[in-house]
Amino acid sequence: MNKLKNKFEAIKKLGWIKSIRKGSTGIGATFEKLLGVNENSFEIPDFNGIEIKTKRNYSNSFTSLFNYSPEGKYSYEIEKIKDKYGYPDKIIKNYKVLNKSFYCNTKIRVSNYYFILKVNRKSKKIILNIIDLYGNLLENDIYWDFDEIKEKLNRKLHFLAFVNASRKIVNNDEYFKYYKMDLYELKNFETFITLFEKGIIRITFKMSIFRDGTKIGQLHNHGTSFDIKEEDLSKLFNRIDTFY
Repeated sequence: MNKLKNKFEAIKKLGWIKSIRKGSTGIGATFEKLLGVNENSFEIPDFNGIEIKTKRNYSNSFTSLFNYSPEGKYSYEIEKIKDKYGYPDKIIKNYKVLNKSFYCNTKIRVSNYYFILKVNRKSKKIILNIIDLYGNLLENDIYWDFDEIKEKLNRKLHFLAFVNASRKIVNNDEYFKYYKMDLYELKNFETFITLFEKGIIRITFKMSIFRDGTKIGQLHNHGTSFDIKEEDLSKLFNRIDTFY
């Protein structure tokens, strides 16, 4: 943590820094490059056991905690869900997509179906129930396993650094000024699952398709994420320190 603090203070003194890439991932990629961290897709903390999240100061969006695709009877359960219950892509309408967020105990319509997430503490699973518009149950064997969630939390999010940055555009280029970092420690799994039951943590499907090239029409899965708002981080984590 002291090493990260020292690096953050050095980055903060740099002032405005040009983003190394376009789009929403530029803020995190730029900060990690300044830290000397190589980007990776592995579910391990970014910096010496500390997971790093970054946020533009004007944004009120949710922060993704981790990705975990649902399990079920099929090897490719996520693709089955998209193909069976999704809705037409805006551009290539003969292919289906599914980009939507879901909250526990809340009935949310997807095309001609309703999705409802339930926590089953006896079976130790979060279960996705899918019903038709007449209330007939179609699916109740799609799930997320408690033990897998717990393992992901403890491995990736035991310690969290949440970094805020100001943003500006100069000649169509995006610049960031990193000015604040909060350090957190995860409370426990019971807190996580209780927050999920209360709708403070949600699940988001991010299933689109490739719109061109050799993979046109194939699933482009951006991950099924568990998300939380920055204002609710202190409900899941204990704040260790804040650096300005």
